[in-house]
Amino acid sequence: MAVYYGQHQLGFDVKEALQTYGVLIGDRVHGSPAWPPLFNVVWVQYLSSAFQQAAENLSLPGTKGWDSRMVGGWVYIAVIEPKPEEIPAREKLFRERIRPLIDDPWGEWAKSRDEVLALYKPFMEVDIEKVSDVELYELFFDTWDCLRKWMQIHFRYDYGLHEIYHLFEVLGEEVTGLKPEDPLFAKLMAGFDNVLFKVDQEIWRLSTRAQELGVGDLFLTIPEDEEVVSQLKLSDAGRKWLAEWNEFVSVHGWRRARVWDWVSPTWIEKPSLGFPEVRKYVAGGGAFAPAAVRERLAKEREEVEKEVMAKVPAAQKEWFEKLLRASQMSGSWTEEHNYYLDLMGHAVYTKVIRELGKRFAKDGVTAHPDDIHMLMPWEIQSALIVRERYDVHSLVKERRAEYEKYLANEPDPIFGSMEKFGEVAIRDAVIRTVAAPPSVRPELKADLYGAGSAPGVVEGIARVVMGEEGLKELQPGEILVTPITTAGWTYVFSIASAVVTDMGGILTHAVIVGREAGIPAVAGCMEATKKIKTGDRIRVDGDLNAVYILGK
Repeated sequence: MAVYYGQHQLGFDVKEALQTYGVLIGDRVHGSPAWPPLFNVVWVQYLSSAFQQAAENLSLPGTKGWDSRMVGGWVYIAVIEPKPEEIPAREKLFRERIRPLIDDPWGEWAKSRDEVLALYKPFMEVDIEKVSDVELYELFFDTWDCLRKWMQIHFRYDYGLHEIYHLFEVLGEEVTGLKPEDPLFAKLMAGFDNVLFKVDQEIWRLSTRAQELGVGDLFLTIPEDEEVVSQLKLSDAGRKWLAEWNEFVSVHGWRRARVWDWVSPTWIEKPSLGFPEVRKYVAGGGAFAPAAVRERLAKEREEVEKEVMAKVPAAQKEWFEKLLRASQMSGSWTEEHNYYLDLMGHAVYTKVIRELGKRFAKDGVTAHPDDIHMLMPWEIQSALIVRERYDVHSLVKERRAEYEKYLANEPDPIFGSMEKFGEVAIRDAVIRTVAAPPSVRPELKADLYGAGSAPGVVEGIARVVMGEEGLKELQPGEILVTPITTAGWTYVFSIASAVVTDMGGILTHAVIVGREAGIPAVAGCMEATKKIKTGDRIRVDGDLNAVYILGK
């Protein structure tokens, strides 16, 4: 039987796992929709080990990292809890090991970012189509090592900054009375730029450049992006703009429809994928609105900082401010790491996988280049050099059928106890901030409650979007309701009036970008896309972390 994941391959039994961990948490932040086999196996192998290494390197008191499994084609997370007798020693070491991130968070990140870029460099510079099979074989192995290393760096900051954020939440409430759910707390964290926002501003600049050159209307009158390319090539002005766009994409074109993916192309591979964002800015005209919003938010933040710092006892001011600065970095870093780690890191792997797929299909091992995603890493390694001996058409067909079955399934959000979910969310800082259970307040009588939110209150018409292909249906002023948002969706926060997600917490993309865009967002509602229908009128209350369904 060609089952490639789930309990047949992994020997994984849900009941047995629940006896060990108490709860399995569906990771729809990263794993929705279900991944094809190749990415699935790599994610399970490296995600768990990277989290465990980060937890041990920091000596986290509440967690030893994650144990990841696939159930029915979907990824689930279990939190590994330390033994009670281990915690005091772990706490002591943690206080020592977290200090560099508290004392100089941006300096530490700069060193790690440079380390990551050095890892990528050989893969970015290689002419992949010209390497021999033996060289491609070595590159395939090397990409695994590269992936392992950047994921370890990724989760050091994930755990470190999220733990610092939690320390600040506790200290802030203790010495100033400011609670994390207070809108003033959100204002303390707002008004910060990052590399993804700067890339957005460059796309806006190129949209105004298109208008200056007299080719902007092509984006408004021609709906097909490749046809826009064809029309641009017909004039000197169009060719000039296209050359400027391609130069930009060659440097910053790491975006793709889905961040954690090796199937969908990046903008580098297909530059016209960025045209929907250009089209949005051409249609909007005027100044770059997000910059003005961030400037306003920065001024508000500075005023709130003065107000809050005035309440901090003199003996605690230095420590309070250090935790504040590191916590403020966490939002910017979350977006920056998407650029340097998730987007660039997976693009490195995609470059090698694409070439493997082409060679397998050319020599008849598979029917199509994308069939490579139906194979296991060890199967690719076995067939790469001696492709004439392999034919995996029937294997690919069987696996693809299973994969498509999983794509059609609606996964359970958790297996096990919701109470246990709350307990492990307290212990594990990443779960707590990016995939926590909803914070229910019955007195609000809301239809949905979130795990984290960006402040503000908006009432409007909902647009339910289950994947990136549905974003083109989103109309200006509608409220986006979706399982999760990612780095490739940042531009929609200039279209939607509010955002509601199934998964997430106080440091997920929707909350961070909603806060910086000045629109309310409620994340981690778990059942938003089930309970809300497109066309429903809803009220999103980011101040109270609640959503109300008002009817049609």
